Order: sequence, then structure tokens, then C-alpha cells
Amino acid sequence: MSGRPAALALPLGAGAATALALGLYASVHEPTGRDFVIAGFASAGAWKSAFASVTMFLFAIQISLGLRITGRIGPRVPPPAWAPDVHRLVGTVAFGISIPVVFHCIWTLGYQADDTRLAIHSLLGCVAYGMYVTKILTVRTDDRPAWAVPLTGALLGIAMVVVWWTSALFFYAVSSS
Repeated sequence: MSGRPAALALPLGAGAATALALGLYASVHEPTGRDFVIAGFASAGAWKSAFASVTMFLFAIQISLGLRITGRIGPRVPPPAWAPDVHRLVGTVAFGISIPVVFHCIWTLGYQADDTRLAIHSLLGCVAYGMYVTKILTVRTDDRPAWAVPLTGALLGIAMVVVWWTSALFFYAVSSS
């Protein structure tokens, strides 16, 4: 598939609009400051870190399945017929698990720019959701360049890892010291 880079205009535009809308809303919305705790967790930080870590684990499965589906890893035989469906299901579950986390971040805390770690987290949290939209629409775009899906997936992955690193990993490091 040679594809046309111009075919990515809609996915890139929609992703940019998503990231911008989330960032703008989080910036202008007056944070409620009202934490909510999910049963079984001691704090909002605990459940958010657990949900974010599960999302990262599912993302690792997504990467593995995507690489297997495209023949980049695994045996030199076609992937199992179920692999694409599981790939989509895992992605859907990961996205669903992340929704309460992003809701809490935006609604309760708002866009945080007072601290470098929080500013990076806020910015890349918005970018990650924009990249998710871009990735999903790119996958469904006919005549896309062959490099488009791996590139959007890699950029989404980088954003997600940095968001996790500036939140859940930080929470675990601070709470264990």
C-alpha cells in the first residue's frame, strides 16, 4: 500500500481537535477538587495509578498483537484468525479503563501547569487522547501510506508511556518512600 499522505488530513485534524478541546476545557474549567475513591482503593491516586497501569499492560498486549498481525514478530505463518478481533477488543477495554482516569484528571484537577511534571502530564494526556483518535481514524482510512499506522501507534504509545510515567509511576515511587 503506497497511499497518499493527504489521506491523513482528516485523522490528523480530528486528533488535533480532540487534544485541543480536552486541553482547552481542562484549562478553562474550574476544577471541582472533589476526589472520589473507587471501592477497594485507599485514595484517588491509588485507583488512578492502578487503572493507568492496567491500561499500560493492555497497551503492551496491543503492541504484541499488532506486531504479530502484521508479521513483524512470531512464526512466519499467518496469525491466528482471532488475533485482529482480540487486538480490537483489548484496545477497546484499555480505552474504557482509561475513561474514569481522564475524567478525574480533567474534572477534578484541571490542566496543571504549575509544576514541570504536571505540565508534561497534562499536555501529553491531551495529546494521547488526540493520538488515539488519530490512530483509530488512520486505521480506517483507505489509501493511507504504509507508514501511517505504525507511526501513529508509536506516537500514541510514547504519549501513553510518558503520561503513565508522570502519574502512576510517580505515585508508586512517592507512596513507597
